[in-house]
Amino acid sequence: MKKAVTIKDIAEQLNLSRNTVAKALNGQYVPEKTRETVLKKAQELNYKSLNLSRIEVGNKKYRLLLISGKPLINMNYFISLIKGVENYCYERNYELFQYTFNSDKMPFKAVSDYVKELNADGIIAIECFDKALIEKLLSLGKPVCFNDFSAANINSDKPYDIISANDEKSVYDMVKTLNRRYNITRFTFVGDFKHCLSFCERYTGMLKAIMRIGAAHSKHDDILCNDASFNYGDPNALKTEILKLKYRPQCFICCNDFVARTLCNALKTLGVNVPQNALVVGFDNVAEAVALTPAITSFSVPKEFLGAETVRTLINRIENPSAPSRVLTVATTLIQRESTCGVIVIQ
Repeated sequence: MKKAVTIKDIAEQLNLSRNTVAKALNGQYVPEKTRETVLKKAQELNYKSLNLSRIEVGNKKYRLLLISGKPLINMNYFISLIKGVENYCYERNYELFQYTFNSDKMPFKAVSDYVKELNADGIIAIECFDKALIEKLLSLGKPVCFNDFSAANINSDKPYDIISANDEKSVYDMVKTLNRRYNITRFTFVGDFKHCLSFCERYTGMLKAIMRIGAAHSKHDDILCNDASFNYGDPNALKTEILKLKYRPQCFICCNDFVARTLCNALKTLGVNVPQNALVVGFDNVAEAVALTPAITSFSVPKEFLGAETVRTLINRIENPSAPSRVLTVATTLIQRESTCGVIVIQ
C-alpha cells in the first residue's frame, strides 16, 4: 500500500519548513511565489488534503486605492514609503491604484466618482491633512488607513486607523538626554506644528520634556509660522524669525530635515556656527540631512516598513470593519551627525 503524502514530504522536496508549507496549504499568508510552488508540488505528489477553495479564500485579492491629498514634494521620503506599499501589495497580488487629489483644482466629487468606478476595497491616505478632505473621505463608507494625520479634531462616527512614527516619545527622550548630560535648557522648535499630526507630536514631545526638566519656555521662544504663508525653504525668512527670538537657543528642533537644512543656512549668515554655538536636530533622515556640511542629526523613520504596515493595517480594517479606530506608532532611530557633534545618546 502506497504511503500517503504528508506536509513533511512536500517540505523536504522543496527545502522549505513544514510551517511554511502548512501555511500555504491552509490559506494563510506566504509570498505568492512560494504559495504557487507549494501548490504545484502538492498536486504533483497527489496530496490528498489539498483544498483549493480554502486556499483561494486565504489569499483574497483586494483592490486598494492610494490617495495623496496634494502633489508629493518630499520625494526622498515618499519614494521609500510608497515602495513599501507597492512591495507589500505585489507580494500578495493585491491591485494597487494611485490618485492625487488637489482641492484647489478639482472638486471632491472627482474622488468620489473614481472610488465608485474603481470599486476599491479600501483607501490608503497620505498627505491628507485637511480636515474637510478627511471627513469627506470617511463619508465614502470605505475602510481608510491614514499615514500621518491632521492635527485638527475630526468629526466622524466612521472608524479609521492611523499609522505614524513615534514622534512625541522620540523628541521627548532626546530633550531629556540633552538636559541631563549637557545641561541644555534653551530649546526652540522650528516649523508649523498645526501642519499635521506628526509635526504637532514632535512639538508636544519637546514641550513635555521641557516641562519635565523644569526649564522656562513660552511659544515666543519658538518659530511656528503658518507654512501656508511662510516659506520655510528661504534662509532669509528664517533669519528674520531667528532675530526676533528674545533668547539665544542652545538647540533648535526642526519639524523635518528640509527645515533643519534651511535653518543651518540661516544660522550661517548670522555667524552662528553649528554645532559650536547651537545644536540642530531634524527628522525623517532624508537626503537633506547629509547634503551639505554640517550633516544633520536626524530621527530615521523606517519608511518602507511604515508603508507596508499601512497596507497591513488597512487589510485588517477591511476584514474587521467595525473594530475600534486605532493609532499605531513605529519606533524611530536617532542618527547622530555633525549638527550635534555626536553628543546625543538615547538610552
